[in-house]
Amino acid sequence: MEVANNLIGKAVDLLFGVVKQEIDYVRNCTENIDKLKNETQKLNDMKGMVQQRINVAKDKGDRLLDGVQNWIEKAEAEVFKSGEFLEGEAIAKKTCFNSRLCVNLGTLRHYSKMATSKTSTILQIHEDGKTYESCVSIAAPTPSILDLYERKNLDDIDTHKFTLGEIIKALSDESIQIVGIFGSGGVGKTTLAKEVVAEVKNLFADIVFITVSKTVDATKIQEKVNIAAKRIINGDKVLIVLDDIWEELLLSDVGIPCGNNHMNCKILLTSRSRNVCEAMNVQRNICVNTLTEDESWILFKRVVGEKIETDTSLKKIAKAVVQECGGLPLIIQAVGRALRSKSSPIWEATLDRLQKHAPLDIAPEIRKAFTHLKLSYEYLESEEAKSCFLLSSLYREDGSIPITDLVSYGVGLGIFSNLDSIQDARNRVQIAVDTLKSSFLLLPTEYKDLVEMHDVVRDVALLIASKGKDNFLVNSGKRLREWKPTKNTSESYTKISLMYNKISELPDQDLQFPFLDTFIIRGNEVSFVPDEFFRGMKEVKVLDLSYNNLSFLPQSMKLLKKLRMLDLTANDGINEISLLGELKDLEILMLGFTRIEQIPEEIGQLTSLRMLNLEWCDSLSCITPGVISRLTCLEELYILHCRGDIAELSLVELSKLKSFRTLHLFVYNPGFFSKGTAELETLSGFYIQIGDRSDYVFSIQKSHIRRLLYIARVGNVFTDSVKKLIQVSESIVLESIEDMDSILPDMYEENFNDLKSITLRGCHNVSCLVKTMEQDTMQIFGESETKEKFFAQMEEIILVDLQCLELLWDCPHQYISFGNLQIIKIKGCPSLVSLIPVAVAQGLVNLSEIEIQDCDNLVVVISASDEHKNDGEIEQIEGTEIDVEIVFSCLTSISLSGLSGLESFYSGHSTIKYPSLKFIKVEGCVSMTRWGHGVHVIPNIKFHDQGRDCSINDIIANEASGEIEFGSLK
Repeated sequence: MEVANNLIGKAVDLLFGVVKQEIDYVRNCTENIDKLKNETQKLNDMKGMVQQRINVAKDKGDRLLDGVQNWIEKAEAEVFKSGEFLEGEAIAKKTCFNSRLCVNLGTLRHYSKMATSKTSTILQIHEDGKTYESCVSIAAPTPSILDLYERKNLDDIDTHKFTLGEIIKALSDESIQIVGIFGSGGVGKTTLAKEVVAEVKNLFADIVFITVSKTVDATKIQEKVNIAAKRIINGDKVLIVLDDIWEELLLSDVGIPCGNNHMNCKILLTSRSRNVCEAMNVQRNICVNTLTEDESWILFKRVVGEKIETDTSLKKIAKAVVQECGGLPLIIQAVGRALRSKSSPIWEATLDRLQKHAPLDIAPEIRKAFTHLKLSYEYLESEEAKSCFLLSSLYREDGSIPITDLVSYGVGLGIFSNLDSIQDARNRVQIAVDTLKSSFLLLPTEYKDLVEMHDVVRDVALLIASKGKDNFLVNSGKRLREWKPTKNTSESYTKISLMYNKISELPDQDLQFPFLDTFIIRGNEVSFVPDEFFRGMKEVKVLDLSYNNLSFLPQSMKLLKKLRMLDLTANDGINEISLLGELKDLEILMLGFTRIEQIPEEIGQLTSLRMLNLEWCDSLSCITPGVISRLTCLEELYILHCRGDIAELSLVELSKLKSFRTLHLFVYNPGFFSKGTAELETLSGFYIQIGDRSDYVFSIQKSHIRRLLYIARVGNVFTDSVKKLIQVSESIVLESIEDMDSILPDMYEENFNDLKSITLRGCHNVSCLVKTMEQDTMQIFGESETKEKFFAQMEEIILVDLQCLELLWDCPHQYISFGNLQIIKIKGCPSLVSLIPVAVAQGLVNLSEIEIQDCDNLVVVISASDEHKNDGEIEQIEGTEIDVEIVFSCLTSISLSGLSGLESFYSGHSTIKYPSLKFIKVEGCVSMTRWGHGVHVIPNIKFHDQGRDCSINDIIANEASGEIEFGSLK
């Protein structure tokens, strides 16, 4: 009964509570409606104020806070709904309360309850809006160049597309942190860097792009990388692009975390200099090449429009204009923008100015592009490099530039301060050339003693050479048949180059060149120089008349008292040179390939002469006694292919010259050296030919190899005096020498410590290079294992037509070292069975090229074990195979041809890695069934057979003809 009473009591309380609330709705209706009106007005006011702030933020370009726009929409909707409600309540009030006796309690309750609910909602929205009363936005960062960058169309621009892929591939490699992009100015490095960023931006938490420029502002760089550096420290993956670097930049000094502890930081560098990238320890250095002719045309059309294809008269001019742009996108686009809306006469005028190397006389866009390239020159720190750059512009367009010319011209012009010797000049020119090549102001060629200059860069050089104190006249390689300078223009020239034309006569008129220091007319057909021609050139220091048809020298030449370099090479009519004795400042005199019959007494007056070249002067029969010894400054003498008695006389006098350093000499008879070779052994450089005359060129073209010896077709050559000469030679060629079995002991009594290159041709009795028993070897080396080993300094081995050659050495392998060997070439050695055992092959760390041809009995190149020859068969010593990993880290090319007995490259089972190998040729190796048993890792070459990937062993096994050729993928 008590429980029932409690339940009834609670039910009554709840019922009275609901009744009370409903009565309150009716009783407080007016109050609730008024409160809703007030809160609605407050919310409306707040919404207006926030909207004003939003408008201001939008005008400033700021970024709105998340949620503020949603709040505005919600507030606006609720204010609108509240207004509609209040309007309905007012209408209901008028219709239902016209009479006090007609009060509708239900209507009062309805509007009062709805007003209370809406007020609650509005109060909550108002509370939410307080967040935006003081701030509705955050300041948006200024758009970066990456935000504004528009992707380039690289379709059909394969040069850039390939390079882009290589850069992205390098950045994707987890083992690589720093990637370098280098190339000439205007080639597209910055564009490619931006393309890379656009391509990989989703792979990084942050990307920072900084233009460094020549003047480095370390503080500015630190400010830009500050936030990125913090993210790197926190483990985020960040890419930092440093564009346009001109000199080494220490990353730690500008606040960029890098190194093994911060591999989450990737760094991309761009520079005009390969050396700068290397100095910054890039792990992958990628060159950006100029565009091909077809690619240049495609890019040009995209700038000027496809209409150029349909305008046949303009298309021919446009093609020529594009050719003058030299494949540089910067120039192509600048020229295209300047011409795209111009008439045909403007196109023709522009082409004419480009061909005349006067780019600053045309449109501002083109002028700006050429000025951009000019910066590379202006930022050269070396004055010698700048001088060599300008001298290189004297050559014809697309022509090769001999480095030796830069040396002789440079010495003549005195561009080297405190010059020690001609060799010092060579070294300094090489440094200058390397600097210019690194900055793409000069380009390498396949020959190490020649360089080239890009056409557009040459235009820039000629542009520079036409301003300031210099004024060059360069008409090289233009097929001129005559030269007629005008008096008004000639007086300002400092250098004139007319090389490689068809000029046969020089003007016979009074010409004044008061500032001219260089006159070059090499490679023409000049047979006559007017007697007074040089009278107006008294300041000339460099005169190059080489490769013409001169028969005599004009009397006015002796007026050139300041002349320091004279080249008369290959004027085969010249036979009298007495007047040259008047040129007492002369330091370099080139007389090679002339018909001079004697060196007259007057030449002894050239006491400043440093270099005298008499090579291939077949008619030379007399050097006046005492002349050579009077040339007290003489450093270098070249008398190759002159008569033996002349060489003998000269050698005696040379011993009296304290400055003498270099000799090129030919003698028929090795007995010439019977009086001793002491003078030669002290020289810093020589090239001596004994026996048959030859123009043989040593393939090792390196400045550090300066003592070269060539012996051909002569018997009884290895006299004691010649052996002493051999002992100090760095590179030796022996051709058709029959009385030798080996180089040691036949040529050397002890080890050949200085020998870097050996070439044997047609020496049919040579059975090996080194033949010595172990006890003999011990006598040479002693007990110490630290002594120099055989071949330790060898860089190149060339063996051709050695019929009896059976092996390279006949001594214990532990005395053999090929650590410096770079090139090995063997051809026509039919008795050779194997080349190098694996124990020695492990030391081939610098080997770059292997070429073996026409060795019918060669079975294997690298044998798996120690081996002995037994009647033409290979007998392996059991248990001696070495199971190791071999890495040919520098090997780039392997060529095997005409090896009918070759079974494999390697006969063992070890793993061999070829990380740099880019070319493999196997031809005429019909017995070859595999490359080798072991694992062969060749990452740069992809092997395919019938459309599927495979190994080199698969390729060789399936090629019945024994002919394959593979190169690295582009």
